[in-house]
Amino acid sequence: MGLLGCAGPLPSRPAANLPGYAELLSGEALFGAPVAATELPDADVRATDEEMRAFVRKAISGANSHEARLQRLLRAMLGSGLFSLDYQGEQTLTAQETFHAGAGNCLAFTNLFVALAREAHLHVTYQQVQIPAMWTGDGDTAILNQHVNVRVRDTTDGRYPPRHQTVDFNLPHYRGTYAQRLISDSHVDALFYNNLAASAMRSGEHREAFIYLIKALSTNQEVAAAWTNLGVLYLRNARSEHAEGAFHMALQADPRHKPAMSNLARLYEQRGMLALAGEYRDRVRRHQQRNPYYHLFLAEQAFAEERPGAALASIDQAIRLRKDEHRFHYMRAVILTHIGRHEASRASLARAREYASVAQLQELYDRKLNEL
Repeated sequence: MGLLGCAGPLPSRPAANLPGYAELLSGEALFGAPVAATELPDADVRATDEEMRAFVRKAISGANSHEARLQRLLRAMLGSGLFSLDYQGEQTLTAQETFHAGAGNCLAFTNLFVALAREAHLHVTYQQVQIPAMWTGDGDTAILNQHVNVRVRDTTDGRYPPRHQTVDFNLPHYRGTYAQRLISDSHVDALFYNNLAASAMRSGEHREAFIYLIKALSTNQEVAAAWTNLGVLYLRNARSEHAEGAFHMALQADPRHKPAMSNLARLYEQRGMLALAGEYRDRVRRHQQRNPYYHLFLAEQAFAEERPGAALASIDQAIRLRKDEHRFHYMRAVILTHIGRHEASRASLARAREYASVAQLQELYDRKLNEL
């Protein structure tokens, strides 16, 4: 989405030399000695075993086209419960682990489908869905969703026009209007290790987190989220110069990466470098004002604080910035119901249903309309 873009060059940084790639990934600043290469994990993210291969052989038996293989594989996964696995947001698993555990997060499910689809001789590629940033906490902290789905390439077997299909394991939150871009297997593997690092950091396992981050960034150094997490890890261990270097590496990988900007603003503010902090904070603030999802956050916050007038003003601004997001119209309906404007609420709920592209959401809004 264009809303995630920023015009103009990035703010400057201090002239002092910052730790570079090798020093940031050595571990010596944290642990007194470099982390040995032998400590790095080496998971085969998309490997299959004989049980998985037998599942695919049975699923596609007799299929003589790409389209038929895709449809039979999807039906087999649906029939065996692989489309109703137990979603566990903290469980970033390999394809094999997901297949046998019957649980995992979105990335785990996606890796499983890619492994099975390639076993079925389908041409599949990962796609990153550019889901907009959402805000939480103090209104200055952005959560950037790293949502990945799969593009199945040209299932028409050479006929024109080609037909590409998308398989997504997070349909209630996915909208085809979000921009998507193809990403490499190495990018996804870096996200895999970055997720494991984030879990380890939340558990206080800093060496384990660092090892996962080294693996992520040595797999693909263009994943800005991994650099930002590395910076946060350095901050938590009072290594502010190394944190600064990592945040700048994140911005080299993605100049629009807001978490890195927010962290640099805080870091420079703590050092008393207020002008530089202000440059980064202003960049984030300008992005917030242009991002309709930030105004959704403000509306939800105001509504929770029983300020319905402010909530309505914020959600109206969100709708002015993007009118086709069903969540904005639903939030507007909630606010209007709260203040007794039931006819207007019904109209907003009808618009929420109109813009909801997923059948389950449309059914949900139909029920709410009937209740009103």
